[in-house]
Amino acid sequence: MHKASKYIVEMAIENEINTIVIGNNEDWKRESPLSKKTNQTFVGLPHQRMIEMVSYKAEDVGIRVILTEESFTSGTSFIDGEIPIRENYNKSRRVHRGLFISNEGKRINADINASLQMIKKVFPNAYSNGIEGIGLCPVVVNVS
Repeated sequence: MHKASKYIVEMAIENEINTIVIGNNEDWKRESPLSKKTNQTFVGLPHQRMIEMVSYKAEDVGIRVILTEESFTSGTSFIDGEIPIRENYNKSRRVHRGLFISNEGKRINADINASLQMIKKVFPNAYSNGIEGIGLCPVVVNVS
């Protein structure tokens, strides 16, 4: 986890990113509807610990970390300009893990769509004000 959190902060520095937005839902692991075996693996993921590591490493180098509640971000469409609220939520557009289809039929990586929606929650005018340099390039980090 130290290697992964260090990688995240180093990537932010290299790309001159001054704010990291992290989605975090309180009690999101409680009463998870997954199978017993999958749930045992999922609940053991130390999400909060990763948030703490990224936060202190980022703040040490002057990068701001913002935690945001992420509900409705995975089932609302950034491409269609939807606000991530319950009224716009339609989980059937998230076809399977990794694929989201907009109302117009455009395909986008589901995690990218949700990330853009989280940024919209934190900075509602981010895209209309021309904020540039939003870093959303998913990468697999092998820390073994």
